[in-house]
Amino acid sequence: MRIVSLLPSATELLGVLGLERALVAVSHECDTPASVVGLPHATSSRISVGLSQLEINEVVAAAVRAAEPLYKVDADLIRSLEPDLVVTQGICDVCAVTPETIEASLRGTACRLPAGTEICSLTGTSIEGIFSDLRRLGALTGTSSRAEEAITQARGGLESLQRTSASGGDPRRKLMMLEWIDPAYSPGHWVPEQIEHAGFRSAIGSPGDHSRALSWSEVRAAEPDAIGVICCGYGLTDNLDFARDVGQRAELASWFDGPIVAFDANRYFSRPTLAVVQGAALLAEAFRGDAVDGEGFAQLRR
Repeated sequence: MRIVSLLPSATELLGVLGLERALVAVSHECDTPASVVGLPHATSSRISVGLSQLEINEVVAAAVRAAEPLYKVDADLIRSLEPDLVVTQGICDVCAVTPETIEASLRGTACRLPAGTEICSLTGTSIEGIFSDLRRLGALTGTSSRAEEAITQARGGLESLQRTSASGGDPRRKLMMLEWIDPAYSPGHWVPEQIEHAGFRSAIGSPGDHSRALSWSEVRAAEPDAIGVICCGYGLTDNLDFARDVGQRAELASWFDGPIVAFDANRYFSRPTLAVVQGAALLAEAFRGDAVDGEGFAQLRR
C-alpha cells in the first residue's frame, strides 16, 4: 500500500498502526514518527513564516472570509506517486488541508487521481472520535487488530488516570486552557475532556465545543484557578514564551495570581491522536500542588 498523509495527526495514527513504510509523502508539518522526516512534502502553507499571533489570526480570518484555502496541495506530486490512500481531515480549516481543498486540487478534470485511490477524511472531535478515526484507518489498511490494541491501551490509560484523579484531583478547581493568546481562544474539541479526565473543571469550554475567541474580561469572569497555555501549532519552548506574555498582561496582573503553565501543544493537545491521553495525564501532573516542571510542560514561578 502507498499512502499520502496530509496532516500530522494522520501520520501519527498511521505510525501507531505500523504503516510508516507505506507512507510516500506527508504534509510539511509532519514530524512524528521520526522516520517520516525527509519524506516528500505534499503540502505547503500560505501563511508567511515569522508572523505574530495577532498577524496570523488576521491572515486566517481574511482567508476564511474569502473562502480561500490556507494550504497548497502539490497535486502533481501526489498524482505521480499513485497512492492507494490519501488521508486528510474535516474538522478544522486552520490546522490542515480540508477535503474541499483535496477535491478541488486532485479531482479536477485536468488533475485526476487513479480511480482506485481513496480519500479518507478524519473527523474526530472527541477522544472517542479519535478512536473511531483510528478504527477507520485500521479497516482501510488491514490493520484493525493493531488499532483495537492501541485503543484498548489508551482506554486503560484514561481509566488509570481517572482513578488517580479521583484521589488527587479537585473537580472544583477550574483550569483556563488557552489555545491562542492574541486574541485569547478557549479550549475546543477534546481539550475539555482532557481537563475532566485530569480531575479538574474547564473554566470555559465543554467537551465537543469549538474553540472561540475570548475577551480577557470573559477570562476574568470565569474565575480560573490556573491557566494553561497550549497555543495550537507550537511546542513547549514557544508556549513558554507565550505563557510569559500572558503573565505580564495588564488584563490579568490586577487580579490573577495563580499558576500559569506552558505545554507542548503540538505533541499532547493540538493534534487528534492517542497522545491526548498523555496530555490529560500531564494536566494532572502539572496542576498538582506539588508540581514541578516535567517533560512536556513548564510552570512559571510567580
